[in-house]
Amino acid sequence: MKTLYYNGNIITMAGQPMPPAVLCENGIIIATGEKENLEGEDVRLFDLEGKTMLPAFFDGHSHITTVARTMCIADLSNAVNIEELCRTLSEFAERKQPAEGEFIVGFGYDNNFFPGKAHPTKEDLDKVSDKNPIIIAHASGHMGVCNSLGLKRLGIEKDTPNPRGGVIGHNADGSLSGYLEETAFTANATLLKGPDYNEMAGYLKMAQDEYFKYGITTIQDGFTGRQEWRLLKKASEDGFLKGDVVCYVDIKDNADILKDNPQYANKYKDNLKIGGYKLFLDGSPQGRTAWMTRPYENSGDYCGYPIYSDSRVSRFVHKTIRDRQQLLCHCNGDAAARQFIQAFEKADEELDTRENYMPVLVHGQLATARQMKQAADLGMAVTFFTGHIWQWADVHIENFGERGMKICPVNSAVKNDVVYTFHRDSPVLPPDVMLQISCAVNRITKNGTQLDESEKVTVYDALKAVTINGARQYGEEKTKGSIEVGKQANFAILDTNPLLCPKEKLADIKVEYTILRDEVVYER
Repeated sequence: MKTLYYNGNIITMAGQPMPPAVLCENGIIIATGEKENLEGEDVRLFDLEGKTMLPAFFDGHSHITTVARTMCIADLSNAVNIEELCRTLSEFAERKQPAEGEFIVGFGYDNNFFPGKAHPTKEDLDKVSDKNPIIIAHASGHMGVCNSLGLKRLGIEKDTPNPRGGVIGHNADGSLSGYLEETAFTANATLLKGPDYNEMAGYLKMAQDEYFKYGITTIQDGFTGRQEWRLLKKASEDGFLKGDVVCYVDIKDNADILKDNPQYANKYKDNLKIGGYKLFLDGSPQGRTAWMTRPYENSGDYCGYPIYSDSRVSRFVHKTIRDRQQLLCHCNGDAAARQFIQAFEKADEELDTRENYMPVLVHGQLATARQMKQAADLGMAVTFFTGHIWQWADVHIENFGERGMKICPVNSAVKNDVVYTFHRDSPVLPPDVMLQISCAVNRITKNGTQLDESEKVTVYDALKAVTINGARQYGEEKTKGSIEVGKQANFAILDTNPLLCPKEKLADIKVEYTILRDEVVYER
């Protein structure tokens, strides 16, 4: 069966005039042109009714398996103080009725919006339960808090040393506060036993539908360990994955996932592929753990901290190049961005090959305009977490002063011909594509502060970030990312034309339909 899309604004993202109609067959675009020249007896008509059709969107970076896991834990994102956080946890425990000794898990609190910006303590969480261990994660995913029983279950005692790249929180008297930062938190959070496969497969399907709701059909799992891989692989084999899911395996501890599964390496099998490796170099700017070249405001000489030495990062980069894989690297601070860039510059000098598998600098909140030029010279892509502009830029201005006004230097990437994309790092924030576009175009904070206007971009350039540039980041530009003959029939149909919409209304645009290989996978 063929499908003819017509009677709307069709933005191809291929530098072409808007075609009046698009004809698709077997999930592929086979023609564009006038409706009367393309319709026929075997053609199903899809009347766009004046709506706007774009190529389906790309998720520049997120964690679909973590999105799935958050669907079965306490949502703390709406808590405005510690009391409300504890009340939410208590209500969740009352509904869930966990067995004695079972972990109670929560996600999404943000101390930056609490009075005094204080994190909860183990004593706060002890009031919720002294029979169940509790662990809650900050919205950034880079830190969290346990109650006393949770600390005990994780084997953390008063004299437990800080792990490399992390901090175990203590009170002034030396007792444990319950706070865990970076590797002290992330290494332990992965040890928690989750639901069984059948339950998780259902949550994974729900997570996938959440991406479809925002027009996204190519989805990322941005840090894949053994637990995540087992879930994705079996879900793929069992037919749960409709969207294309690309995972990046943890290069430090789980690189053998790639070696042991060559049938998924850089090619889809049952809608799943391994796109390469993932590495973390620093932490969170709003959590004050991002690694900076200059100190945080009013903090003495504190610059955050790295996770690895330069030599260790170079070894990871060399491995990536030898294995002919793409490397995605978490870099929030400018010092982390510098370390990543310099590792590839060094590899260029030391290795015989210059084959480029487009390394990706992930987040780039505090990366500089000069670093955009360096990234371009290396063939490095940058995926920006533009949601920080609205959600946390006011905090960044407090933490970094004038540097906070320049976060997400997207226009510098545009001017230097960098392959740039956008993301929301879900589950940190929902994968709302139009909101991330609005952030890049308007650069307005939650408190109404106008950030550096020189880094604003046009609506069309912002749309490139989530369409054709997304395809380029994933190496899929021959089959996706624009509406052209021979490419997949993947479309996002919007209620409003973003090119004609007032810029301050961009975030209000809704996805009416998401089309994946000519099949409706979401209808508003």
